[in-house]
Amino acid sequence: MTRTNPDVTEGAPTRQETGKSLFSIAWKQFLKHPLARASLFILGFLYLLAAFADFFAPYPENFLNAYATFQPPNKIRYRDQDNRWVGPYIYQMTKSIDMQTFEEIWTVDESRRYPIKFFVRREGVRERYVPFPVNLIPIGLRHKLGIKPWATLHLFGVDDPSDRTKLYLWGSDDVGSDVFSKILFGARVSLTIGIVAALVSIAIGMIMGGIAGYFGGWIDELIMRFVEVLAAIPDLFLLIALSATFYPLNLPSSALFTLIVIVLSTVGWGGIARTVRGQVLSLKERDFTAAAKAIGSSNGRIIVRHLLPNTLSYVIVVLSLIVPSFILVESVLSFFGLGIQPPATSWGLMLSTAQAFAGVTGLTERWWIYTPGIFIFTSVLTWNLLGDGLRDAFDPRSRQ
Repeated sequence: MTRTNPDVTEGAPTRQETGKSLFSIAWKQFLKHPLARASLFILGFLYLLAAFADFFAPYPENFLNAYATFQPPNKIRYRDQDNRWVGPYIYQMTKSIDMQTFEEIWTVDESRRYPIKFFVRREGVRERYVPFPVNLIPIGLRHKLGIKPWATLHLFGVDDPSDRTKLYLWGSDDVGSDVFSKILFGARVSLTIGIVAALVSIAIGMIMGGIAGYFGGWIDELIMRFVEVLAAIPDLFLLIALSATFYPLNLPSSALFTLIVIVLSTVGWGGIARTVRGQVLSLKERDFTAAAKAIGSSNGRIIVRHLLPNTLSYVIVVLSLIVPSFILVESVLSFFGLGIQPPATSWGLMLSTAQAFAGVTGLTERWWIYTPGIFIFTSVLTWNLLGDGLRDAFDPRSRQ
């Protein structure tokens, strides 16, 4: 027969947790969620690849090779024909046309090995880049500051003096671009746009919800009715309509990125504002709010310094749950040609290219061009699993 402590209620902090902050307790609970931990690691790895894409990618984002369109992935070999270890290398692949079926046939030329070297430098003008974190500075501001691409170091590359043999780890696309390199550069758009749009949505939702809940009255009515109007508009159709409106303007990719962020954040803050409003309605009746009013704090200070910080646990969970939806929306817009435009790239744009050039036998003969779909699926799944872990960590009823 087991004995229970009547002073401890379900979901309440234990004696060991007394004195700890909410975030330290939530982090301890989060570490008990194996899928959430794995998701955090995978997402961290993906964002690391995106940040240092210029270094990890063997070729630049605008790399073209008309002589190697839809080339299959190179097979990396480590031993020679006598089964002796010689290190990683590839053979050159050549393309020919079957005159009876008019199909492309790729054959491996084993007459010469091309070693794969690590920490190689490409000194061409097109090969230079601005490394992270300097590349976070907008291009226009870089020009004003006189910052030009200077870095030439890449993680790996093929040792070919003639520079005619290319390394395609995951094959090439319709213009001979390296799919592996484009996936890394596309991650910058597809992954970053979700976080940026989510942060802007949360900022707007917290401010509007805090104002509505604190002041009430006609201000609350006005904000909540506007939220209901936004909720009545189908998000995807609104995004497609706005994107189609701006598409004929031929805006650069940087402007399209900003436009997509603005549109996504505009239609995504309503639900956040509604929930924050409900929390503020409860928080403004607490003693600490009355004490802040008694010492003469302004309404803005009370909202920003006292009320909104108490909603951070909800905001963190919401952030992890709405980011994947924004990633999917950007992928859909780019897939329909209404998002990021070449020479920039994103995972959705790469899938659009795959759908346009795959043909009937694309899944069997050109399967590698569908690789971006795997990364979209992985990023959305891991973000959702991370959100589930955070939700359980901040929920006292789910703590172990």
